[in-house]
Amino acid sequence: MALKIQRRNFILGLGLASLMGNEHLNARVSGIIPKNIPDLTLPVNNVTSMLRMQATIGNQEQIPWHYTGILWAQKHSEQPIPMVKIEGMESYKVIPLNDGSYEILGNMVTFFRDIDTGEMIDEYTNPFTGKTNKVEPNLRKATSIGRGLNVSTMGIRPTSFIDQMPDKPLLIDWNFGSDTVWMQNQTAYPPGLSAPRLQRFTMFSPLDKFLDQSITSLPTMFTATVLMPYLHWMDMDEEEGHTLWHASGVKLNDMSELPEEYNSRLMSEYSDYSIFDLSEDSGPVTYE
Repeated sequence: MALKIQRRNFILGLGLASLMGNEHLNARVSGIIPKNIPDLTLPVNNVTSMLRMQATIGNQEQIPWHYTGILWAQKHSEQPIPMVKIEGMESYKVIPLNDGSYEILGNMVTFFRDIDTGEMIDEYTNPFTGKTNKVEPNLRKATSIGRGLNVSTMGIRPTSFIDQMPDKPLLIDWNFGSDTVWMQNQTAYPPGLSAPRLQRFTMFSPLDKFLDQSITSLPTMFTATVLMPYLHWMDMDEEEGHTLWHASGVKLNDMSELPEEYNSRLMSEYSDYSIFDLSEDSGPVTYE
């Protein structure tokens, strides 16, 4: 049967899930441009270069990220308030397909911390409502092939309903400094979900590593800002407004590099999110 994801539970993805919806007609390449870079105006080079930055290419190893940041909330036109700190892990598995495209599967666990003390929290007193709410982590888990994103020169589309998505070549903004390359994009979330959902992100990598085409998974850092509705545990569904997330993070060599406190909670409460068990087949994902 199909797995249904409710709108309110469609969780923040600071990585590949938010790369859909590129509106650029042409990739832009700027800065101190080396002569020996691939032609990044071509979709095929955008695909491989993006995958090297975000995850990996040419194998199926697990690629984890660790990130931290702050979640802000704005009610109506009032001053935004920093609500909670965030700390999370995303990990990805890249599966090359026979047609030359790739399927990307991703797991994610985001915990929340007190804005002042930095302590992990299970309850939160909402300054807008005065209510004390139970805090729930943001979770995403890939359980079978066909439930991720298909990445090709024709764009990034949910595998489960790729035939319903238009072809849209992946063209990203690339910027080059003397020692660093960074890619930028601004994207919306999949269709069928309520506004506002928008992300602007930047990923950075050492230029010498980027130019070495033998490196399949680049050492990468990122920073991103995301607009999305209130989290359902905030109990503000009837209020006009939105949340703003700002987070930064780094790609890890493996899961053992996660900070001790975060990893301890992950393994005690959500250890199944730390691995990819693709034996479970719960059908294609649908959104409502």
